[in-house]
Amino acid sequence: MANVSELDKIRSNPIKDGLSAFRSRFESTRLDLGVIVTSDTAQAVLSVAALAVAKNLVLDLILALQNEQAARILPSRNGQGTLLGDLSGHISLVDSNNFDIISTIPLVDRVINNAPDVDIWSAVFGLVAGTQPRAIAPPTAFKKAVFDTPLRSSSASQRGIEQTHDEIDQRILEELAGRVYYNVGGFYERYFEEKSWTNNASDIYEGSRAQYTEGRWSGWPEPSIQGLFFEWFMKFQDTILGGLRRRYHTSANKVLRGSEADRKLEIFLTPADAALSNGEHDWHNVLVIGEHKQNPDEDRSAKTLVQLAGYAREVFGSQPERRFVPGFTICGSLMRLWVFDRSGPYNSDKFDWL
Repeated sequence: MANVSELDKIRSNPIKDGLSAFRSRFESTRLDLGVIVTSDTAQAVLSVAALAVAKNLVLDLILALQNEQAARILPSRNGQGTLLGDLSGHISLVDSNNFDIISTIPLVDRVINNAPDVDIWSAVFGLVAGTQPRAIAPPTAFKKAVFDTPLRSSSASQRGIEQTHDEIDQRILEELAGRVYYNVGGFYERYFEEKSWTNNASDIYEGSRAQYTEGRWSGWPEPSIQGLFFEWFMKFQDTILGGLRRRYHTSANKVLRGSEADRKLEIFLTPADAALSNGEHDWHNVLVIGEHKQNPDEDRSAKTLVQLAGYAREVFGSQPERRFVPGFTICGSLMRLWVFDRSGPYNSDKFDWL
């Protein structure tokens, strides 16, 4: 919080258009990532962007703030000198391996939302206070490996505190910052060429070609709203995938057994002979996870990412020996293949499957 003297300095040296270039770059990054504008846009962009991209955004903002006259006359939060010195020291911290990108969200949020100057500088004060580069303790297992077996201590105590749906999603989004890799090269070659399942995949492809006529899949619903899409998907499965020892399901509005966050799974693959308790599916049997969105703009949205990541978290928690979880997203006609391991997710290029 600024005192009276500092408020006078801030008012006498307004930022004006000094942060416009940063706002433009942030908006360009948001559009590239496909992040939808919400009240949490800053968090979503910094979480979904590659770590190098997020760091460059923060560095651009710090450099822009250093050019402001107010930074050169406001007192340091860490000792003698001015705020300019604090910002210079923070550049070194951002460039280190010890930097937590999440700490910049309050400042970035105020800047992109054109908050009053005093609010922006107050956020700067909070960011630089006590942030000289220093050694830190090794990361926790969850911090180090996002999808290492999730914390599952006392569901009764956690359910009302940590283990609520929204709180877990928030935590997942924070832990994914800088750990999501889009459009990974060689994805197809790595997972579909010269594998034990390559011939089966080729046979399925050849068998499905008869269902594709006049430039579209037979019976494809337009628009592909959820209920109609699931109906089409299950019919497609019965026609093309009927002879496999695996089967896709949708939980519809039912929560899968074993979930700590009352999480529903839109599309998932299980063994065809999986035993069901009272007719209910269990996270212990899930092999592949999927998410469907009607809007193609949600292909790279934070909401889609955190939903799929939440499914992966449940699978890892229910199946401790799993090393990775395959998945996919279908947003409109855009499809993307995913792999989650215990350090985070990566995916293929998107492709139009219609």
